[in-house]
Amino acid sequence: GGIIMEGPKFRALSIDEMDAVIPRLQVLARSSPEDKKILVGRLKAMGEIVAVTGDGTNDGPALKMSDVGFSMGIAGTEVAKEASAIVLMDDNFSSIVKAILWGRSVNDAVKKFLQFQLTVNVTAVVLTFVTAVVSSEQKPVMSAVQLLWVNLIMDTLAALALATDPPTLDLLDRQPEPRTAPLISFTMWKMIIGQAILQLVITFVLEYAGMDILNYDDVPQSLREGRTEEEFLRVSEAYKGFKRQELNSMVFNTFVFLQIFNEINCRRLDSHLNIFSGIHRNTYFMIIFVIMVLFQAIIIQFGGVAFATEPLNGTQWAICILLGTLSIPVGVIIRLIPDEIFGPLKRWIDHAPAPRGGLPTFDGYPATNEIGRVNSIPASIASNRAGSMVGGNALPGRDGLVWNSAITKVRSELSVFKALRGGRLSSDADGQERHALHAGAMVPSLVATSVGAGWMPRGHSGSQEFGSASPRSSMVGSRAGTGVSVRAGGSVSHPTPGQG
Repeated sequence: GGIIMEGPKFRALSIDEMDAVIPRLQVLARSSPEDKKILVGRLKAMGEIVAVTGDGTNDGPALKMSDVGFSMGIAGTEVAKEASAIVLMDDNFSSIVKAILWGRSVNDAVKKFLQFQLTVNVTAVVLTFVTAVVSSEQKPVMSAVQLLWVNLIMDTLAALALATDPPTLDLLDRQPEPRTAPLISFTMWKMIIGQAILQLVITFVLEYAGMDILNYDDVPQSLREGRTEEEFLRVSEAYKGFKRQELNSMVFNTFVFLQIFNEINCRRLDSHLNIFSGIHRNTYFMIIFVIMVLFQAIIIQFGGVAFATEPLNGTQWAICILLGTLSIPVGVIIRLIPDEIFGPLKRWIDHAPAPRGGLPTFDGYPATNEIGRVNSIPASIASNRAGSMVGGNALPGRDGLVWNSAITKVRSELSVFKALRGGRLSSDADGQERHALHAGAMVPSLVATSVGAGWMPRGHSGSQEFGSASPRSSMVGSRAGTGVSVRAGGSVSHPTPGQG
């Protein structure tokens, strides 16, 4: 169950108690702008990503402090618009849902592309390096032009295909990601490493054992007829060289089709098995998929010397496509492997936060009918420290406060209005000579806010009497020069001769 709390009661909590209440806090009634700002500050301190909506000038501090501030374009004030990050032009709260939906869609598009690109990079780099080192001629299995085509698939076409998936309402069903969540999650790393291993195994087996598996070393007997032994040896070497070029073309063709089908596999970032969900709604993906297949067929069949390829027959094409489709069933197997079996490795990669504590008890706080009166006293006035203006036991746990809350409040408000356009303090102040003018301009605001917070300057002499009717009647002011003191009841007493 959630918690409903009033602003004054929330304001009276200590920091530890706030952190325990906030995860279950659903309604904060009778809250002031300062309460909103405190709530936003504590949420950010707890590592949450905070969004705030507001339309008034008083919402400026909370909007500015939040990670994402939403203001109203029609009913909102200029201060609120300047303090916010996003302005809802139609004042419709459903636009926030659309913003979240598209934001998650863009975030997923970036992750899909990264998952696909890292898989291609790992496989291409390892394959090129190993084949170049093992080769007696130090020649990699794929030429530079072939790698350029792979790079075009990886950087341009795949980015367009994976980034154009339209957002679906399923994106709103999942929990928001924490601030510490990595860009590449453990589930993505599992898919990247699994697909890279599959592609390397297939290409290495086809490269180094393909001649024996496909019987390309066996020279047909038809080439022996009518030839001498020496002529047959030359024809046999030429035949094996031709078959080696065909095999290299098959390796390149298989590698490309592994990436094409892995592109379908990368449409999902979670462990759900339906990777074809919504594919018919993405016209760009289907068009780009067909374009890549057509261009790959043209390169293999007609690339010739430019792409270092040899035309393949139907059987060889079937082998390449069949090996390429293995990306999809292997992706299903990888998704069926639960992430929990990796234990600490998953927690280390995902940076899972530690669980927080429970709820505090409220036995030590004033009753409901007194909470508004007592908690309206600023913390520095109602503290139990020595020299406090109000003694007694108004609130527990306030001994550490040594500065007046009104001053702190003004200082924090100045930091907000300094960044707002049209404020008294410009964020790009030009010169040290204007600082005194700026400070002087803010003196009325400082005095007004201090008095509004329940604070007045304390004199060096004079009597002090405190009432208990209200915070206003509990404030004491004195004039050191005249010796006139204002008592709690509102009467004025003049000191007798000899009084300090």
